[in-house]
Amino acid sequence: MKLSVQCHELSSRLQTILTVVSARTTLPVLGNILLKADNDALALSATDLDLSIACSIPAQVAKPGSTTVPARMLAEIVRELTDESVNISVTNHRMEIKAGRGVYKLSGMSPEEFPRLPALPDTTPITIPADQLRMVVQKTAYAASTDDTRPALNGILWHSNGEGVYVVATDGHRLARVMLPANYLSGINRELIIPPKALGLVLKVVGESESDVRIQLGEKTVVFSIDNTVITSRLIEGPYPKYQQVIPKDNDKFLTVDSETLAQAVKRVAVLSNSLTHQVKFSVSQGAIELSATNQDVGGEARETVPCQYDKDDLEIGYNAVYILDILKSVGPGDVVFELATSVSAGLIHAADDQRKKEHLCLVMPLRLAD
Repeated sequence: MKLSVQCHELSSRLQTILTVVSARTTLPVLGNILLKADNDALALSATDLDLSIACSIPAQVAKPGSTTVPARMLAEIVRELTDESVNISVTNHRMEIKAGRGVYKLSGMSPEEFPRLPALPDTTPITIPADQLRMVVQKTAYAASTDDTRPALNGILWHSNGEGVYVVATDGHRLARVMLPANYLSGINRELIIPPKALGLVLKVVGESESDVRIQLGEKTVVFSIDNTVITSRLIEGPYPKYQQVIPKDNDKFLTVDSETLAQAVKRVAVLSNSLTHQVKFSVSQGAIELSATNQDVGGEARETVPCQYDKDDLEIGYNAVYILDILKSVGPGDVVFELATSVSAGLIHAADDQRKKEHLCLVMPLRLAD
């Protein structure tokens, strides 16, 4: 194999592909990247067996061929190069990289040892605008669980009910739900549980561009295509919990407050909250929320009042400050509404605007107040 390629293009692709490369694996070839040179292009692929990525960049190919080399080592070498182009040659799976006056050599492995990447499903692609996908991931992924004992909660649920496509994430303590127009999954009557890592990689590839993302569904996989990049992920096996059953229907206490004002106050008070629970107490009364926190380990206390609109009975609720800040960030600027019932029941949080409420709803469970 012998070729020349633009350094910045190769470096950019390698940095993205590293997201998939296993840092520690019992199968050494999974730490490698597969390179194939042919037809004036260099194709690069990586996989961890659950998530795969394949892309290509233009290249001047003098001799076609393929090999695998350590991904992180190659990425680090190329990242530090300052020349415009890189010359790569491979003989017996030993790679030589020439750039300017530098020569770098890496030992690789046979491409025959590299796992075969999943084939594209024979299904009709669904197209979602990049900005819609970006919004969905940003407003839900933070609520997905990281507890491996409940694998379904580690993913983000996509399902259609005829009215629209609901995208949901929850870890049992908080929940985020976004609704998209039904046409995005037209004709699909199944639940998909997609790993957040796969969706994060898609957004990394999309960047700030407005390219459409094509989605194809297999029996156990989902494939995302963005320009000349293909990302394939295993779906997480369900079933997903019946999240609709935990969304309260009769919360009758409504608190309206400016999202940014509340977020800044919570950040300040949370500095002196318990380092394990991050508990901040919301003491809600007519016209104001008093936020307070204590940290017995350092003998610290914090208290701050935030104006709000509220005309029901006084209420004291404990919340994990991290959860509240994640939700406020996802809802965005403007007035936010807390729908509450008691100090021990789930609260709903959404934008004050009715349309935004329909599109994006958050739930958070309270903490037991410390004595």
